Amino acid sequence: MKKYVLVGTGGRAEFFYGAIVRDFRETCNLVAFCDLNQTRMDYANRLLEERYHHPKINTYLHTDFEKMISVEKPDTVVVTTVDRTHHTYIIKALELGCDVITEKPMTVDAEKCQAIIDATKRTGKEVRVAFNYRYAPHNTKIRELIMNDVIGQVNSVNFEWALDTQHGADYFRRWHRDKRNSGGLLVHKSTHHFDLVNFWLGTTPETVYASGGLRFYGRENAESRGVTQFYQRAYGSDYAKDDHSRLIWKPMST
Repeated sequence: MKKYVLVGTGGRAEFFYGAIVRDFRETCNLVAFCDLNQTRMDYANRLLEERYHHPKINTYLHTDFEKMISVEKPDTVVVTTVDRTHHTYIIKALELGCDVITEKPMTVDAEKCQAIIDATKRTGKEVRVAFNYRYAPHNTKIRELIMNDVIGQVNSVNFEWALDTQHGADYFRRWHRDKRNSGGLLVHKSTHHFDLVNFWLGTTPETVYASGGLRFYGRENAESRGVTQFYQRAYGSDYAKDDHSRLIWKPMST
C-alpha cells in the first residue's frame, strides 16, 4: 500500500483524493490533508465520509507541512494548491524524500520550473504533472490514430481553443485573474493545449513563444463595449441576472 498526502484542498483536489479512495483503495492509502484553511479540510473530510464512505483523515495547516511528512511518512505528495505555490511544496516534498504528483501547470514561470528540475536531479525523486485533457476519449483517440499511422506523417498542427463567456469568465473572477498566482492564461490554461499536441505527436518542442493581450475582459474593455453598470460578482445579485459572465452557484447534493 502506497501512502499519499494531499496539500491544497480547493476545487481541483477532489479529482485526486476522490480517485485514490474510490478507484485505487486496494493499493493506495490517503492519510492526510494539508491546507491553510481548516474549513476546507473539514469539508474535504465530510466529502470523504458522505460521498466516498471513507473515514476522516488527519489534517495539518500549511505551516505544519514538514511535520505532516515526518509524522505520516507518505510515499507521494499530491499538490493541488494555487499555481504560484506549487514549487514550494513540490521542492519541499522532494527534499523530504517523497515523489510528487502535481496539478497542472507544474509552476508559473521558468525560474521556478528550473528550481523544480534541479530538485529532482538533486534528490533522485520524481514529479508527475497531471493533465486531465489527455483522458478525454476523443483526445486519446486522436493519439491512437496518429500513433498507428492512420493519417500518415504529421507536418503541421493548427490548434485553436475558444473559451465561452461562462468558462472563460471564470478565470477572471477568482485567483487565476492575478498573473502572480497563475502565470496568466497562457500558462494556466494553454498548458493543457501544449501538452495535448506533445501527447498526440509524441514529441517535445524545441522553441516555444507566446503573445497575447486582454481584449475582452476587464473594466476598460467593458466600457468600450458600452457597459455602464458594474457590480460585485455575488451569487444572486439582481444586477447580474442578465450577465452571461455571472457567477453561477449550485448547491452540493448529499
